[in-house]
Amino acid sequence: MAPAAFLLLYVYLRDKYEREPLSLIAVTFILGAIGVAPAAILELLSEAFFPVPALVEAFVFVGLIEELTKYAAVRIKAYRSWHFNEVMDGIVYGVAASLGFATVENILYVLQSGLAVAILRGILSVPNHAVWGGIMGFYLGLAKRDKNLHRSAGNQIIKGLAIVIFLHGLYDSLALIGSLEWAVLVSLFGWGLFLVHIKEALTIPAFSPLQGRTTSTQPSLSGGRFCSQCGVQLFGTETFCTYCGARVGDRRSTSS
Repeated sequence: MAPAAFLLLYVYLRDKYEREPLSLIAVTFILGAIGVAPAAILELLSEAFFPVPALVEAFVFVGLIEELTKYAAVRIKAYRSWHFNEVMDGIVYGVAASLGFATVENILYVLQSGLAVAILRGILSVPNHAVWGGIMGFYLGLAKRDKNLHRSAGNQIIKGLAIVIFLHGLYDSLALIGSLEWAVLVSLFGWGLFLVHIKEALTIPAFSPLQGRTTSTQPSLSGGRFCSQCGVQLFGTETFCTYCGARVGDRRSTSS
C-alpha cells in the first residue's frame, strides 16, 4: 500500500492552485477499489466465453475492462462534483481511482504469491496504474472543460481511454512474454507522458463549474472572476479572456 499512498500524495501536492477535498478523493479511491470485483468477474466471463490468445486478451479484455472500470469510478461521483473545475482535477481523481484499484489488486496478488511479488509490483505495476489513471484523467478534465464550453466532449474521453488501454495492454503483453526490459520502457514512456500532461494541465485556466447552471444547490463563487462567454476562470486583471478572447473588464461573474 505504501507506493499508492506516496503516489497519491505526490499528485495531490502538484495540484497547487486549488486542492481537491480529501473526502472526495477518498470516495474516488474507494470506488476504484470496489471496481476490482466487477472487473475480475468480467475478465473471468470473457475468458470463459470468448477464449483468445493471452497476448490478445491483455489488450481486448484486461486493459479494456480495467481502464473502463477506473474511468467509471471517476465519472460516478468526482466528475459530477462542482469541485472538479480544473483539468488538473481530472488527473488527481484519475490517479485516486486507479490507486484504489491497484491497492486491492496488489493485496490479492501478495496474498496469493507472497511478499516477493510485492516488490516488483510496487516498482512497476502500482505506479503504472497511477500513470494510466492520470493520463485518462487529463483527457477527462479536458472533456469536462469542453462540455462547459458547449463543445463535444466525447472525442477527449475516447482519446484518453484509447491511449491508456493501449499502454496497459502493451505492458501486460510484454510482461507475459517475459520481456521485462521492453515493459520497463513502456512504463517510462507512460511516466513521461504523465508528467507532460501534469505540466500542461497546470497551464490551463480553471473553468466555472456553474457554466450553464443556475441551481440553488451550487455554491457561490463570487470571490472569483469568470469569463461571461466561456466560463473560464480569470486569475489576474485581464480585460480580455485568455481562452476565448471575449472582453470581460473588471466585472466579477459566477455564470454566463
